[in-house]
Amino acid sequence: MPIVATTLELLAEHGPLGPVWWRYGRPGRHCPTEALENPDNRAAYDRRQAAREDEWHKAHQELMDSLACVDCGDVPEQESSWVYGSRKWTRCPGGRCWTCHQDRKERLEREAEEQLEAARAANASLRPCWTCRGSIGGQEGSELELRQEADPYRLECPHCAFKRRNTGRPPIILPLPTNRDRRRAAAGKLDDPYWHIRLHHAADQPAQQDPDR
Repeated sequence: MPIVATTLELLAEHGPLGPVWWRYGRPGRHCPTEALENPDNRAAYDRRQAAREDEWHKAHQELMDSLACVDCGDVPEQESSWVYGSRKWTRCPGGRCWTCHQDRKERLEREAEEQLEAARAANASLRPCWTCRGSIGGQEGSELELRQEADPYRLECPHCAFKRRNTGRPPIILPLPTNRDRRRAAAGKLDDPYWHIRLHHAADQPAQQDPDR
């Protein structure tokens, strides 16, 4: 038995024959004949169910499209998490599939390693650390090792510079270049890897000896 309802305001506005009736179990407002008819047979149910499934599939496909891999464009068939070894991987909007994620991770690691090797080679060709006489880039494999070519006026490796700051030792001031040093440098006979830094310090800082050496 159909159960319908309306309001006095709708009846006053549209009359009893207008689309003012709600039927329980159906969406929207209907005129009396539509509200009272009973097409609730199997075929009608199948049509409504098919419409609901179409809406669900459309929403599901829109969600899956949002999970497309930004690198290869792969679209997953379902929203889920996959386990790769000990890792649980969930696709995210704007993210990558597991394969592209692994490829990108390996590429970034390879690029970082190549950059580190280039920095090691560049720093090995520079002057040594003033304090420990090791590479100006730092101990190989350490957390403080430089990943780029050292500053042209750097005197200490990161480890020695860190120790100097923590112990409150004063900064290094190299000896003032003498006229004899300048003549030898001009003649190409001065063997001093810190010569250009001594010139820099002489221009910017007081002439004094490093108190630690």
